[in-house]
Amino acid sequence: MSTRSTDLLLELFERELRALDLRVSDNASRRSTLRISRELDRQVVEYAGEVRTNGLTPEQMLVELKAALAKVALDIPSTQRNVLVAELTGRAIDAFFRH
Repeated sequence: MSTRSTDLLLELFERELRALDLRVSDNASRRSTLRISRELDRQVVEYAGEVRTNGLTPEQMLVELKAALAKVALDIPSTQRNVLVAELTGRAIDAFFRH
């Protein structure tokens, strides 16, 4: 599902991913919380609403969202990427069920 909101979501994701300054330690199993920008949060909510309106299931939404995010800023370490992806997918699920 490629829409204007998806494109903007990916652009914001890349911006925040590149700006992310996580301190990666040997104790990486402990997940720290991350706050995403209001702008990115709004885009995730809009994306979830569009997906739901188009009849996709939450599972389909997650598959599509993760696949799209996986293609962005491939040079960023996976540790940083995983934290941001987890925040976005959690927010997308929450938004999907609140609409």
